[in-house]
Amino acid sequence: MKTIKLIVGLFLIFTAFTFTSCDNEPIDSSIELNNGNNNGGGNNGGGNNGGGGTSTGDYWPAALNNQWVFKLDGVQQPPMKIISINSIGGSTYYTFDTLFGQGSMGTMGSATTRMKKNSGDYYIKIEDLNLNLGNNLTATMTGFEYVILKDYLAVGQTWNGVYTQTTNYSDPQIPDITQTTNYTGTIVEKGATVTVNGASYTNVIKLRISQSTTFPGLPTPTVADSDYWFAKDVGPIKAVTVSQGSTTTNELMSFILN
Repeated sequence: MKTIKLIVGLFLIFTAFTFTSCDNEPIDSSIELNNGNNNGGGNNGGGNNGGGGTSTGDYWPAALNNQWVFKLDGVQQPPMKIISINSIGGSTYYTFDTLFGQGSMGTMGSATTRMKKNSGDYYIKIEDLNLNLGNNLTATMTGFEYVILKDYLAVGQTWNGVYTQTTNYSDPQIPDITQTTNYTGTIVEKGATVTVNGASYTNVIKLRISQSTTFPGLPTPTVADSDYWFAKDVGPIKAVTVSQGSTTTNELMSFILN
């Protein structure tokens, strides 16, 4: 029974980390904000956290109630909406209700997803994920932060980072599990014109995030490649992830900017 639980736990950990979204916290209207130009820390990771370069424009406009609606493999998702602005560790984070409109674990768990911008660097921060696995078994997986875009880099230039996540189970017979993810971001194309769902977007940056995650007891790492398209003054317009032989595609349908 212990072995079965451990295998299930490993599967859930992998499912949770693959850049899907999470249920979120309510708006905190009394939060103290700053200008967002400081470089705050995150849970377990990041990558090249030195303050960025000289931004070439705004590739993810961030304001309260901005929202983007995506189709996931052809099915419309709930809006990806900025529901609050939070000051954490001296930096300004923009908090989403979902990321690309997808729920990470449904009713099984929830976490908070945020975005930070700093001199052309764009960060995604996932807070701790709390899981209810049934049969009175719960678990908590620590959060992480990573750089999803550096808008000032030239085509072919890269950045990299590493983060770890530890899952702690309520059953003391199940040991903590720590996974380590190494990732590399690469600028694939800049200044492109891309058509998504019949709409044409200019000044588009295409990038790829390649991940390799090692799990204890498994002989080979789990790999995933995610391609993202960001349009200047619009935000993300498309995302395609390939992992374990499966492909998921998110495409922008509409957006509202404030």
